[in-house]
Amino acid sequence: MDGLFSHAASSGDDSEESVPLPELIHSISVPVPVDQAFEGFTDYIHLWWPVNVYSHYGPGSHVSFSQGQLLEESEEGQQHLWGSIVDLEVPEHIVLDFSLGMENFAPTRLAFEFADSGTGTAVTVRHGGWARGSAGEAQYERYVRWPEVIAYYARFMGAQG
Repeated sequence: MDGLFSHAASSGDDSEESVPLPELIHSISVPVPVDQAFEGFTDYIHLWWPVNVYSHYGPGSHVSFSQGQLLEESEEGQQHLWGSIVDLEVPEHIVLDFSLGMENFAPTRLAFEFADSGTGTAVTVRHGGWARGSAGEAQYERYVRWPEVIAYYARFMGAQG
């Protein structure tokens, strides 16, 4: 009976007519200069990324930027690709094709921007490039937790609150 109404559009329509989902944007401030903020984000991600909450392998693994990729490595040395760097301008921004946990879909576009705020550095996360239809809705739903993740980074860099 599932095919009875196969000519009707489904609610998970993946056609070009589906409405694109908005880019997720979240900003935080860290009390260090731009170059230190960038370094803390990229070179020390293994110290602040919450692998106990958001990871492929779980506690004991670590995350790192290596050879143009964002990878997670398990305690046993297995690696899981989270994303590939597509644009890097040290210390202003890093842009990734990102697919963590959604490897069956085309990667999304994830950007981290670092800008002098006068009293430190404003760090902005921009996540977009969602697939159309139900695939994009699944991606969007999975990645709405950036405020929580980036808060770990902010605390690591000495931000209050």
